[in-house]
Amino acid sequence: MQRAVIYARYSPGPNQTEQSIEGQVRECTKYAEQHDLRIVGTYVDRKISGKTDNRREFQRMIDDSEKHIFDVIILYHTDRFARNRYDSAIYKHKLKENGVELRYATTDIPKGPEGIILESIMEGWAEYYSAELSRKIKRGMRESALKCHSTGAGRCLGYRTAEDKSLVIEPEGAKAVQTVFDMYIKGKSHADICRYLNDCGFRTAQGKLFNKNSVTHIIRNKRYIGVYTYDDITIEDGIPAIISKDTFHLAQLESARRKTAKRPKEPKAEYLLSGKAFCGHCQKPLVGVSGTGKSGNKWYYYYCQESRAKRGCTKRPVKRDWLEREVVRRTVAEVLQPEVIQHIAKKCYDLQMEYRQDNSDVLFYELKLKDVRKAIKNTMHAIESGVKTKTLPARLQELENEEEALEAELAIAKASDFVVTADQIEFLLTQFAEPWECESEEEYHRRIIKCFVHKVFLFDDKLLIYYNVSRDGKTREQSEAELLEEALGEGFDKRSSGSTILIAGRTPECKIIVLRYGFWLALDLTVQV
Repeated sequence: MQRAVIYARYSPGPNQTEQSIEGQVRECTKYAEQHDLRIVGTYVDRKISGKTDNRREFQRMIDDSEKHIFDVIILYHTDRFARNRYDSAIYKHKLKENGVELRYATTDIPKGPEGIILESIMEGWAEYYSAELSRKIKRGMRESALKCHSTGAGRCLGYRTAEDKSLVIEPEGAKAVQTVFDMYIKGKSHADICRYLNDCGFRTAQGKLFNKNSVTHIIRNKRYIGVYTYDDITIEDGIPAIISKDTFHLAQLESARRKTAKRPKEPKAEYLLSGKAFCGHCQKPLVGVSGTGKSGNKWYYYYCQESRAKRGCTKRPVKRDWLEREVVRRTVAEVLQPEVIQHIAKKCYDLQMEYRQDNSDVLFYELKLKDVRKAIKNTMHAIESGVKTKTLPARLQELENEEEALEAELAIAKASDFVVTADQIEFLLTQFAEPWECESEEEYHRRIIKCFVHKVFLFDDKLLIYYNVSRDGKTREQSEAELLEEALGEGFDKRSSGSTILIAGRTPECKIIVLRYGFWLALDLTVQV
């Protein structure tokens, strides 16, 4: 039995009451009982909007997810988690990394291949919007930086912001900075410096105790000799200096002396197709393997784990960079084309409308409100008919309170009843056609593979790529053997019941096969090993 917790929240406002929490918890508990989930805790935020992530219980729940004390989070419906799509994407990704699943008591999330693309689109939209907003903010910050004014970034110990936004010396913090440089040049350790500062009552710019990182940051900060820096802007004597340039120079010499000769750790190699790439011969996963050649150069391959262990499979390894680039190149060339994008956009839009019709929060609250109003009418009729019981007035008050709470929830549901149109989806999909500004090649490849690629089967002379798209928006359960038999079987003109778009490549003596909307087409491709 999986362990689950409940997260409940209601927004500030005159119509929001504790009864809303009670109703949410009741429905979530009922959902848990129906789906064989064991409730191990509850997190509740009261009178806090979902537009912000500054929610105490919400953040505690996110932190607790890293401790692996629960497997599922149950919410009343989708907008209880977040109403900011950027926050939603970020925290859902974090929960996914921690192995925690989100469930909704009153709403089913669309499933199937198009659901994967739709989720990626929403995350991409949030990221795209965030990047655009960031550029606009940076323009204003650059103007402030050119005047050596505060840009609102992390406050620097020893300085404060004046009314005109200029930076001026703050005496108490400046004394702490001077003490750090003086003790450091004399050879005192980081631990000794921190202990002395903390014992004397000094605190960092954030009001915390000093630690090793605090000292290192101060020693390296050129602002203390009057150098103003922001992004690519550097202005000598732009702000008041706290220490002399000679003192700063001596501190850098001492820092160089203290450095050890430890070899820096190399960044861990990333294999973007990990979990998606499989051996075409034995259908086992391909694993990332790296090594160093005689020349000292690093090499990276995808290797069949059965072949590497010499357990019968003879699949040869393939270069990581080539395979990932080829998958992305073919995706851009074959999938991110106008007619295919229109097809995907329509499928994603239809999927939204289908689930919106079947799982509409608006419809749910309207039906609940209708039942409550009918109960109120019946209770009023009983009272007017002369029925006298002690419970009727109390029951009427209870129903009226429930009606008020449901009216508030209905208003929220109508305000958040958002659907991405087919045109909007089509526009967002076109953002995958080429890298964003300042986006690295690896980041671009990661974005393409995450959104579109479902599985890759690699032979010595063939390459099959399955995408997160189906002709009718429905997922068909097929084994790997059935998929491969269907893709490689005789008669390339037959229709397929599998993915809408399938690419298969062969060496020059063979052909590459492209399945689009159920038909086979032929193109050239050479597989590098």
